Amino acid sequence: MVEVVATDEFVAWFEGLGEAEMAEVDFLVELLGQMGVTLGHPYSSALKGAGSAFRELRGTANKAELRIVYAFDPRRDAVLIIGGDKGGDKRFYERIIPQAEKIWAQYLTEQGFAKR
Repeated sequence: MVEVVATDEFVAWFEGLGEAEMAEVDFLVELLGQMGVTLGHPYSSALKGAGSAFRELRGTANKAELRIVYAFDPRRDAVLIIGGDKGGDKRFYERIIPQAEKIWAQYLTEQGFAKR
């Protein structure tokens, strides 16, 4: 089992989801907690184009293509950084990766893993 923690940005996104989307995210997060770094395709994959070792949880609910950017911190906790709906957004990764990088840097600093 892996400890799964969430950033404020992830929580704000999650709270805005509909019931079906929340259920899918809950399912994915439960899998991540159970499987940790061994969770693979089709539920998780490496996120290319990021400067950090980001991964993404992948799910669908209704017509939403849910993507959750996450990483493992130095404690080996899985940190849910930010989520979004990739459906129909050809620039999704161009938009979400810089946001995730900023949130991740702030998280690491707040947790004492990065120098201020």
